[in-house]
Amino acid sequence: MKFQTLASFVILATSSLVAAAPLEERAPTVQYSSGFNLGANRPDGSCKTQAHWEQEFLKIKSWSTNARDKFDSVKLFSAADCDTLARAVPAAIKTGTTLWVGIWPAPNDPAKFGREKGALEAVLKQYGSSWLKGINVGSEALYRKEFDANTLAQYIWDVKGMTQIAYGATHVPVGSADTWTSWVDGNNKIVIEASDVILMNAFPYWQGVNVEQGLQTFQEAITNTRGAIGSKPLVIGETGWPSAGPKFGEAIPCKACIQKYYTDVACWLQKQNYGWYWFSGFDEPKRESEIEKNFGIAWSGQTPKVKFTCPA
Repeated sequence: MKFQTLASFVILATSSLVAAAPLEERAPTVQYSSGFNLGANRPDGSCKTQAHWEQEFLKIKSWSTNARDKFDSVKLFSAADCDTLARAVPAAIKTGTTLWVGIWPAPNDPAKFGREKGALEAVLKQYGSSWLKGINVGSEALYRKEFDANTLAQYIWDVKGMTQIAYGATHVPVGSADTWTSWVDGNNKIVIEASDVILMNAFPYWQGVNVEQGLQTFQEAITNTRGAIGSKPLVIGETGWPSAGPKFGEAIPCKACIQKYYTDVACWLQKQNYGWYWFSGFDEPKRESEIEKNFGIAWSGQTPKVKFTCPA
């Protein structure tokens, strides 16, 4: 089923017109959460099964050190790739984990958006939406210039119509995830307007700063993003630091650097009201980028690289 927008109203593309209040006027509340981004592939490149998802969700929850951060929420990149939602949703329900779902359209595959939305619709039909924390349509699609802002905004409205109207999941915020530099670009304002929530990705490593400057640089990204999005709820979609790979400017990948960045940034976030998802849960040896292979908070064997306890 396809949904489109007209004058901020959702119109079902059927023979009848369904009246609805503007979605902005009843935008869902974005609740605090903390967790990790997880890809759909195992270290050997194969797709995760439901059992693999269950094991990873429980492993991540075991890292929790306080009542504020139970690490009981996970952010996913795609709904359809590797049958992600069909396998991850029952695992999430079984383990008491909530999911922030990524809808990943592809500029070179016009049918991909339909497959992604169809995968989400299938699990909404089967499992309801109590497990669903939020949805981001696109992941750095503006930064990579995969779609223009108008197209991405229409995709967001489409998913909002299906999720919040057709399936009654009015508690589920829908937005997009992108770099802070994309959110401060005035050409992307329509995407902000279409979104219930803005997910900001910020990596001081990629800004070439020393890890000692990581927290200040990260906080500046939040300030800049907040200035662009106004009162829209803000969630940290991705942040992290690599343990190995090439130096970038003054930024050096190292295991001690991850600990420093986690202690500074994650422990600061625990005192704020921004939900956040670390990039990422585990190293991914099959990634093409040498540096992105090493962004896990844990090695690919799931042993953490850091101590999660924050200083008093």
